[in-house]
Amino acid sequence: MLNQFTIEEQLNCPQCGYALSLYFKHTKLIQCESCKSTIFLEDEAATVWGDSSVLAPEISILELHKPFFFEQKTYLPLGKIRYSYGRGFWEEWWVKDTKNNTYWFSVDEGDLVFQQKVEVTYPDSLFERLHLGLITSDGWVVTELGEAKCEGFAGSLPKTIVVGSSYAYAHLSGKDAKLRTLEMLEGKLEVYEGKWISPFDIGKVR
Repeated sequence: MLNQFTIEEQLNCPQCGYALSLYFKHTKLIQCESCKSTIFLEDEAATVWGDSSVLAPEISILELHKPFFFEQKTYLPLGKIRYSYGRGFWEEWWVKDTKNNTYWFSVDEGDLVFQQKVEVTYPDSLFERLHLGLITSDGWVVTELGEAKCEGFAGSLPKTIVVGSSYAYAHLSGKDAKLRTLEMLEGKLEVYEGKWISPFDIGKVR
């Protein structure tokens, strides 16, 4: 089933020469599987950006470059970021479907969230006024506030990240298990929207 996802580009690691495969042409960051260097991609140039943190292996429902089923569609995990948040950590998996649409699956122990970045207009100052229980003007309820610290990544990503950097986040709950996540990154507000899902909704591709 992996042949549903074509390799869009191949390049060699500028640090060690290892052959790297890109399944998405808009990839911005990739970790070399061999030397673990972080490689920044821009304008068809590959530049070593530094060493990556090597993530300790954890049991996960998703695996890099191993397709899975969800709601009658097949997805391919391209990369993951691990964040710590005080009482533990979660992993955000960047995945794409067979039509090259990309999404994020967040895995926090048994809790899974399926989201996609959305264009929602909120003033950046809104974040400073958020508190638990607040109901926004468009009907979402603030159910979690916290700070996430990047512990490392693996695979490829659509954006640059800095290991050790932190950002503030807020979870807003809606009807029918919907979830909207606000992330304040370097003074800019990003919004992701989706829903909570069950691990039993994820199927292995044989």
